[in-house]
Amino acid sequence: MPDDEWPQRVIEFTDWPDAERVAVAHLRPILDSGGTRQWSFIRKAPTWRLRYRPDPADPTYLDQALDTLVADGTVREWVPGIYEPETAAFGGPDGMELAHEFFHRDSRHVLDELACQQQNPGSPVLGRRELAIVLFSACLRAAGLDWYEQGDVWARVEAERQHPDRALLQRHRVAVRRLVTVDVGPHSSPVADGRLAYLTDWVTTFEWAGQQLAHLNRRGRLERGLRAVLAHHLIFHWNRLGLPREDQSALSTLAKEVVMGTSDNAASTPGTGEAATTVTGVSSDTIETSPDDLRAHLVDQLVQDGSIRTARVEQAMRAVPRHLFVPQAPLEKAYSNTTVDTKYDSAGRSISCASQPGIVALMLEQLHVEPGMKVLELGAGTGFNAGLLGHLVGEQGHVTTLDVDDDIVEGARIGLKAAGLGNVTVILGDGAQGYAANAPYDRIVATVGAHAVPLAWLDQLAPGGRLLSPLRLRGSVSRSIAFERDAEGRWRSVGSEMNTFMPLRRGIADDPRIFVPLTEDGSVTLVTNGDQTVDTDALTDVLNQPRAEAWTGVTFRGPESPEWLELWLTCALPNGLSRMPAKREAIDSGLLTNPYASSTATFDKGTLTYLTRRKADHTAEDGATLYEFGVIGHGPDADHLTERVTEAVRTWDSDFRTRNVAFEIRPLDAPSPEQKPGRFTFDNPLNRIVIEWQ
Repeated sequence: MPDDEWPQRVIEFTDWPDAERVAVAHLRPILDSGGTRQWSFIRKAPTWRLRYRPDPADPTYLDQALDTLVADGTVREWVPGIYEPETAAFGGPDGMELAHEFFHRDSRHVLDELACQQQNPGSPVLGRRELAIVLFSACLRAAGLDWYEQGDVWARVEAERQHPDRALLQRHRVAVRRLVTVDVGPHSSPVADGRLAYLTDWVTTFEWAGQQLAHLNRRGRLERGLRAVLAHHLIFHWNRLGLPREDQSALSTLAKEVVMGTSDNAASTPGTGEAATTVTGVSSDTIETSPDDLRAHLVDQLVQDGSIRTARVEQAMRAVPRHLFVPQAPLEKAYSNTTVDTKYDSAGRSISCASQPGIVALMLEQLHVEPGMKVLELGAGTGFNAGLLGHLVGEQGHVTTLDVDDDIVEGARIGLKAAGLGNVTVILGDGAQGYAANAPYDRIVATVGAHAVPLAWLDQLAPGGRLLSPLRLRGSVSRSIAFERDAEGRWRSVGSEMNTFMPLRRGIADDPRIFVPLTEDGSVTLVTNGDQTVDTDALTDVLNQPRAEAWTGVTFRGPESPEWLELWLTCALPNGLSRMPAKREAIDSGLLTNPYASSTATFDKGTLTYLTRRKADHTAEDGATLYEFGVIGHGPDADHLTERVTEAVRTWDSDFRTRNVAFEIRPLDAPSPEQKPGRFTFDNPLNRIVIEWQ
C-alpha cells in the first residue's frame, strides 16, 4: 500500500443513536489493546470511518475484533477500504503528517470524554458546544493568530454552513464571547481550582497543534494558507466531536460576529503573510447530510434488509418526512431505524414513541392498503404512521386515527399539517372502542400493543376487511398479526411478524406492565404482565442465589431470528417468557452471562432462568457461524427449572421447528379446541387465542 494511503474500516452501527455508546464500550478497548497505530475516526451517518496504521506484529487484529462485534450484533457490518488523505487541504505532506498525529490524539480525547459523560452524566463542566469553542480557540491563540485573524477562521467555517436562526444567535452571543476569550491554560483559575482540570491534556493537544502549524508556516512548509488549514482542522474536529450541523452553523457565525463586532483585545503577533485561500471543497465526510438524503439512506437500508418489499410502501416511505413528526429529535435520530421516545410517565418510562421505521414498513406491507380505502388506526402517536397511510390511500381514501392523550393528538395534527396531508382525521378517544362514526373500515391497524382484541375492532371492519394488531400473546412475547374472516366466519391469521409496541392505556383494553427489580441498584429488571403469577419478594436478589447452567445443543445461524423458539417457549412454559432488560454493568460484573436480549426469562416462585448464547463448536455445512442456546438458572429450584426450559427448547427443535404457525381469535364462549401437541389455547378478558404449529 502506498505511503499516502491507509487502511480504512467503515463501521455501520446497528442503531445510529447508540453509536457513541458502542464506540466507548467496544471500539475504545479494541483500539487500546493494540494492532493499530495512529488511529482516528470520522463520522458519516450511519457509519464511523476508522483510519489507522496497522501494527506489523498483528496486522489482522482489528479485523478479527470487528468480525466479533458483527457476529454478536453489536455493529451491523464493517467494510474494508482505503483512506486517501486530503494532503492538499491540510497544507501539503508536512501538514498532513502533523494532521494525522492531531487526528489520533483528538480522537482518543473524544472517546475519553464520551466515556466520562456516559459513566457520569452530570459530571462534565462543559457540554459539546462549549468544548467546540473553548478547545479550538486555544488552538488559534497558540498558532499566534490575532483577534481578527481568529475571526477570519470562524468566518471560513461559517461560509460552509447555512445561516442559522437569528433569534438563537442573540440568545447565545454573550456565552460564546466568554468561551472564545476564556483562558484554559494550566495556570488559569478554571484549571487551577479544578473545574476544568480534566481538560488539561486535551487543551495541551490543541495548543500543540496550533504551535506546530505556525512553525511549519513560518518555515514555508505549508502549501496552503495557515488560516485555511486551521479552518479545515476545525471542521474535522467538530465532526469527531459529534457536533450537529445546525450547531456548527450557529457557533461559527456567533464566534465570527463576536470577533468582528468587538475591538481587538488580544495580543497581536506579526502577520503570517498567508495567501488568501478558502475551505471550499471540504470533504463530504465532514458535512452533515440533508433530511432528504438521510431519508433516502434509511429507505435504501429498509429495502435492503427486507423490511420494505413493495414499490408502493417504498414510495410512501420516501415521500413522507419523518422528521416533521419528531421535531424534538436530531435529524440523524429521526432517520435512523430506531424508536424516538416522545412521552414519559412519572417514573421516567417511555409511554409513547415514534415506532421503529423498519417495523412501520413491515406493518404497512402486512396491511396491504390500496388507494381509496378507509383506514382506522388505533394509537396516533406522532402521526407519522397515519401520514404514511394517508399517502397510501390517496385523495379518494381517508384515515381516522385515535389516541387517548390530548397532547399526543395535538402533536399528530401539527405533524400532519406540516407534511401537507389533509386526508387524515385525528380523534381524541379510547382506541379500544374504535370509532364507529366513520365505520365500516377496509383496514384497521393498531399501533399500540394489546393483550386482547376489542370486539369493536372486529365489528367495525367492512366485509373482506383486514385487522392488523400487535398482540401480546403471553408474557412479553408479541407478534403483529393480520386477521381476516374466513368463509365460516372465523378470524384466522393471514400472516404475522415479530414486534413489540407500547401497550394500550387508560381504556377497556388496558394492558399494564409490572416492573420487578432483580437487583438493588436497578441494573436488572424483570418485565411482567397481568397474565403472569409473580412473587416479587421471592425474586429479590435471585441472581445472587445458586446457579445452574445447561446447554441445549440447539443452534442458529448468526442472522437467523429465534422468534419462533421464543413463541414456543412462552406457550409451553407455565409462566411464559419475559423480557429482562439489563444494564451493561450487570454483564461486565459477571452477574449475568450474555443474556439473550429479547424475551428471555421465565420464573416460578423464587427461581428464575434466562436464555443465553455462545458460539457453537462447529459450523454449518456452508461454513456459516452457528450459535448455541443455553439456559442459566438461579434460585432454590434452579436445576429443575433449567432442565425444564432446556427440554422445551429441544422439543421445539426436534418436532416443531420446520412447521408453520397459525393464529385464531375465538369468542370466550366458543367450544375449546381439541388439545394436541403443538396447539395452545389462552383466554384473555375478551377473547380466546389459539396458537397452532401446523
